[in-house]
Amino acid sequence: MILELQRDSRVPLYSQIVTEVRRMITAGALKVGDRLPANRELARTLGVNRNTVSTAYAELVADGLITSRVGSGTYVSSVPAPEAKQARGESLSSPMPWEALLAERGRDNWLHEMAGFYEQREMISLSLALPSADLFPLDDFRRCVDHVLRKQGRTLLQLGTTGGYPRLQEFIASQLALTGARVTPDEVLITNGCQQSLDLIRQILVGQGDEVALESPTYPGALSVFCGAGSKYISVPVSEKGIDLDVLEDVLSQRRAKLIYVVPSFQNPTGCTMDHVSRRRLIGIASRFRIPIVEDDIYRELRYDGPAIPPLKALDEHGLVIYISSFSKVGFPGLRVGWIAAPRIVIDHLNRVKQRCDLHASLLAQAAIHEFAKRGLLARHIKRVKKAYAERRDAMLGALERHFPDLTRWSRPNGGMSVWVSLPDSINANQLLHQAVEGGVSFISGDHFYASSPSQNSMRLSFTMAGPEAIEEAVKRLGLMIKARLARIRRAQTPKRVDSMRALV
Repeated sequence: MILELQRDSRVPLYSQIVTEVRRMITAGALKVGDRLPANRELARTLGVNRNTVSTAYAELVADGLITSRVGSGTYVSSVPAPEAKQARGESLSSPMPWEALLAERGRDNWLHEMAGFYEQREMISLSLALPSADLFPLDDFRRCVDHVLRKQGRTLLQLGTTGGYPRLQEFIASQLALTGARVTPDEVLITNGCQQSLDLIRQILVGQGDEVALESPTYPGALSVFCGAGSKYISVPVSEKGIDLDVLEDVLSQRRAKLIYVVPSFQNPTGCTMDHVSRRRLIGIASRFRIPIVEDDIYRELRYDGPAIPPLKALDEHGLVIYISSFSKVGFPGLRVGWIAAPRIVIDHLNRVKQRCDLHASLLAQAAIHEFAKRGLLARHIKRVKKAYAERRDAMLGALERHFPDLTRWSRPNGGMSVWVSLPDSINANQLLHQAVEGGVSFISGDHFYASSPSQNSMRLSFTMAGPEAIEEAVKRLGLMIKARLARIRRAQTPKRVDSMRALV
């Protein structure tokens, strides 16, 4: 196998190997079943480090183009589909190696895959932690849009200031004041949702080689922002009381993090909530080490049981908490309106970065949401969805009790949108997912929520987008699949145990 590598190119050598092997498979020079040179052999032929070849082969395996068999070798297993190549923006005769030139490959596009499952009519989706579209108050919101367009249309359809729609900034500051957080309107920046908020924060705080402290498991969107190419991170385990503060304190005494990212209320994916004492201790730790906390409080309004706990921002006496939230979980995720509340110096820097990105979030969406809230419709809507989601959560917890095997464990969240399930160690959640999709049920396997050392036997089941009857049916189907898998595993292990007993006799 002859490959041409451009050693003076800015494209990494492993990426050039990937591109060349892909080209040879597409052109038919390498056919399905052909054996590729061993890592050491190809590295010697090309005059490169063996790790370079190993990295290239690993990427080709991930793409499904080659397969490595222990003790046998590495073989071509499939041919790239022309449609897939064109979908990536390449023509079949393009001389540009776009796959190798792209600077960042990012994490897998699991969200797109899960959204595709939801769109299938026969699928019961327990995958996406999103509001139920069936509960959207469309007529009320349409009237709010009509009103602001009639009153302020010419202004709202023109460019505005980066900080956001002033009346919405004032409303958010007033709502935070009800929690005990002291925030002025000019300390609020309106963004295009929490995902953009995280990316803006990363740009002003996290430089090349800087570390961030993350919960493990945690929100995949945070992983995609903070765990990209060349990034460093500290994974801190999560317990029933949230991020493990003993581990965090120990790690920070040895390593310097630029920020700590936490979801203290109804954590995604575990559903756990930090108690008042733990929140105060976290702030104390961050203050002692002089590290800012990014508090993602997107689920705070969705509490179904127990007393409300003040956000970290309300307990912060040192000005170290950067608070982010959004209307996506309680309102309309498609509008993409979120916010950051932080000290003025931080907001000033975020403003400049956001201005470079997109100037400002949609003024029409901001004004419509403000009108919706001002009329009391947002509070009424939240009350309605909380009742519906509490019923769906209870339906899921009851179904898990009835249908899942005894060795399974799950969280019992007081709020939020999901239940975190730990399956028996012998069950691989990804393998179960493939079977579940064929059986008309989707969920998120737990490995998507880890920056490193992912759990293979965990799953997140979201309860907001399906009604109680659909939840019951979905959990029943999953329970039957899990029990069948456990039975097969036990049958496969039984002869071994018998043979072992015979050997002892």
